[in-house]
Amino acid sequence: MPKNNIAAKQDGFTMINMLFAFAVFLLLVSFFPFALKVMKTEISTTSYKVDLFFEHIRKDIVQAKELSISDGSLYLRMENGNRIRYQKYNTNIRRQVNEAGNEILLQNVDNVQYEIVSNGVVVSVEVAKKVAEKRVSMAPIIFNFIQWGTTPTE
Repeated sequence: MPKNNIAAKQDGFTMINMLFAFAVFLLLVSFFPFALKVMKTEISTTSYKVDLFFEHIRKDIVQAKELSISDGSLYLRMENGNRIRYQKYNTNIRRQVNEAGNEILLQNVDNVQYEIVSNGVVVSVEVAKKVAEKRVSMAPIIFNFIQWGTTPTE
């Protein structure tokens, strides 16, 4: 009678098979963060551009003497007499000084809304079907004096 020699059959999972499978697994997992980064790039770039827009408009509003809204545009009257307009122009938001020039601040804008509130304005921007809203305040006069280390002359 022939004996079944289990040791003669080498059809099991060997150490080399395990190392090969582990190497393939590590190779696939190493590309996972790169794939996530590529998918998130568009979202983070859009968010960054909107943040830059809010920072730009904040700098102007802090220096503004008067705010007004007309025909969906935000108007700022500056202390030096200039009048700055933020306006949606096609799919862009542009900035004009004294009705001249076209400084494009944000592109691919679906909608923009301005609302005057106490001592500032609420700006709502829709880009890529996502809405970002921010309240931007005019700096109180006392803040400017403290910041620059000068005293009021009035």
